[in-house]
Amino acid sequence: NTMWLVLCVILLPALLQAAEAATYECKNEKHRDENYCVFRNVVYDGRNAIEFKAPSSRELQVAFLDSKLKHIPKELLTAFPEMRVLDVVNCNLTSVVIPNKLERLFASDNIISKVIVHQSPATTTMTELMLDSNRLLDISNITQHLKKLEILNLNGNEELAKAKAIDLGMFAGMANLRSLTLAGIGAYYVDNDREVKFPELELLDLSNNDLITTNLAVKVFATMPKLETLRLAHNKITSLDVIELTQNNKLKEIYLEGNDFPCNYQTLLVKHLMESGVELGVQGKNVECMQGYMKQNDMCCRTSLLDNIPFTTPLSKENSNDGALTNQEANGENTPTTTNKTTVRMTTVGTTSMRTSTTHAPSAGVAKGNERDDASSDASILILGNSLTSCLMLAIAKLILF
Repeated sequence: NTMWLVLCVILLPALLQAAEAATYECKNEKHRDENYCVFRNVVYDGRNAIEFKAPSSRELQVAFLDSKLKHIPKELLTAFPEMRVLDVVNCNLTSVVIPNKLERLFASDNIISKVIVHQSPATTTMTELMLDSNRLLDISNITQHLKKLEILNLNGNEELAKAKAIDLGMFAGMANLRSLTLAGIGAYYVDNDREVKFPELELLDLSNNDLITTNLAVKVFATMPKLETLRLAHNKITSLDVIELTQNNKLKEIYLEGNDFPCNYQTLLVKHLMESGVELGVQGKNVECMQGYMKQNDMCCRTSLLDNIPFTTPLSKENSNDGALTNQEANGENTPTTTNKTTVRMTTVGTTSMRTSTTHAPSAGVAKGNERDDASSDASILILGNSLTSCLMLAIAKLILF
C-alpha cells in the first residue's frame, strides 16, 4: 500500500500535466468559401481534458477538420461564446449541442442520435441545420424549439420516419422553412392531416424513400404555395396526379426518375408537364435500364402489356377537340377518347382513387408562358386503366386485326 501511495504521489502531477496538455488552437482559413477558424486533428473521447485557443475569443465561425469528437466539448462553448456557425461534418459525433447564439450548424455524416438545444422558440437564432446522414430517431427537440429555421436537411436518417410515415404536421409553426429535405428516411407514407401550412417552402425532397401512388396524396402539397422544386425520384410511384400538381403556378421543377411509370403513361405525364411549363429534372441520364424497361425522356419506364391499355386525357372546356391528346396518338390505335372535366382518376396496381383537381408543379429552365390559360389548366387528365377486362379486350382486338 505504501508503494502504491508513493507511485500515486509521483505520477499524479505527471498525469495532470499530460491531461492539461491537450490544447488545440485554430487558424483562420477559407472554408466553404467563407472565413473560419479551423481546428485540425482534434481527438476528444468525452473523458480527456481539452482546451481550445483562438486568435480571438470573438471568432464567429468555427470548423473541425480531420477530427474525432464524441460530443461537443463544453470547453468549446466557453472558448467561443459568440460563435454563430459551427462545422463538425464527419467528426464521429454521437450527439450535438446547439448553443444560444448559433445560427448555422453543419453536422452531416456523423452518428448523431441526440440533439441538445439551448435555444427557445421565442429567442432562437438558428436558420440552417444540416443533420443529414446521421442516426436520428426523434426530432421533436428541433421542431419544438428552432421555429425560425429556413433550411433543414434530414436526408439519410434511415429510421426517422415513425411507423414508416412522414407526418408533415411535425413541422407545425416552422413558417420560415424554405428548404426541407427528407430523402432516404425509410418512409412509405406522406401525411399532412392537420394541413400544416408551409408559406415559404420552395424545395421539398422526398426522394429515395418507398412511396407508392396510393400513399402519396398530392393534396399534401397544397399548403405549399411557393413550392418551386419537388423531388420524388427513386420511389415506387406508378402514376401521379399531375393535374393537381400543376395548379401550383410557382412550381418549376420536378424529379421523377427511378419510379415505375408505364412508358405510355410517362409520355403523357411528361407532355403535360412541358405544356404546364414545368421542367422534368433528371440526374441519372446515363443510367442503364433493367430488363423490361426502356429509356424514354432520359428516364427508364416500364414496357409491358399494360402499356397498351388506353389512356384518357381531358379536353379543354372551351374547345373539346383542340389540343387534346387522343388515345390514337398515345397508343396508335382507334380507341375512343373519354372526357372527364371535374375529377382526376388515378389507377395503380389494382387500386383506383378519385380526387378533385388541385396541386403544384415543378420546373427550372422552362418558363411558364402566358399561353397557359384557365381552360388548359383543367384540360389535362392522365388516366391509366389497368383492369383485367381492358387487357383482355385489347388482346382480342389485336388478334382479330392481325
